[in-house]
Amino acid sequence: MTIQIKQQTVLKSKDWWEWSVWLDGGKKELDAIDHVVYTLHPTFPNPVVPISDRKTGFRLDSSGWGEFTIYLQINYKDGSTTRREHYLELRNSEGPASRTRKKPGVSASQKEPPHHTVFVSGGIRDRDAVRAVGEALVKQNIRVTGSQDVKPGEEWQKTSDKIARADAAVFVISGQPNLSQKEEIKAAVQGGVRHIVSILVGNDVEIPDALRHIQAVRVADSESVEAMAGDILKSSFGKA
Repeated sequence: MTIQIKQQTVLKSKDWWEWSVWLDGGKKELDAIDHVVYTLHPTFPNPVVPISDRKTGFRLDSSGWGEFTIYLQINYKDGSTTRREHYLELRNSEGPASRTRKKPGVSASQKEPPHHTVFVSGGIRDRDAVRAVGEALVKQNIRVTGSQDVKPGEEWQKTSDKIARADAAVFVISGQPNLSQKEEIKAAVQGGVRHIVSILVGNDVEIPDALRHIQAVRVADSESVEAMAGDILKSSFGKA
């Protein structure tokens, strides 16, 4: 039996989910594994998480609001490694961690697919603001993507292509952008992303030179960011 990556997700409140990811396979295959290293979205406080509990299938338990790609490095007892990836899809599901009853008459296939994709960027210090933007956009059936969809070590050209394919890009800035965000801004501008919005968190934050000719919204703090989602939707897609 080939090792498979399984997930279980439970909606707790609004767009906040508790989720688990683990390995499923034959006893011999799982017994050969020493530990698994999970790499999450960089906005997580601890994005690199090693798990060595064989009894749970090396299960990782966490929570969040957005979908993203999880990268796994499976480390075997013989010293070899295997790299895998899993796209965390947030929907009510069933798994060994817990059981969730699905509402009668409602299925994932009945949910209208997102019509637009927005690339949301922010540093580690901006994770609360980025989360607020993402939650607000998801409520409006907008697919939210970000650097979590960029595989570590991937060629930058592939990264910029992903940004360029987004319908809009939102840059949350609360200080001096780091090198990664500068490159993302450059990719969005040069890639011709049709709608670009910068959200400046704080009265003293300056807009980067590359974004001075583009719409900017200033808020006092991260708690005020969610209210900006309507403006983003209106300016980008003509709806609030």
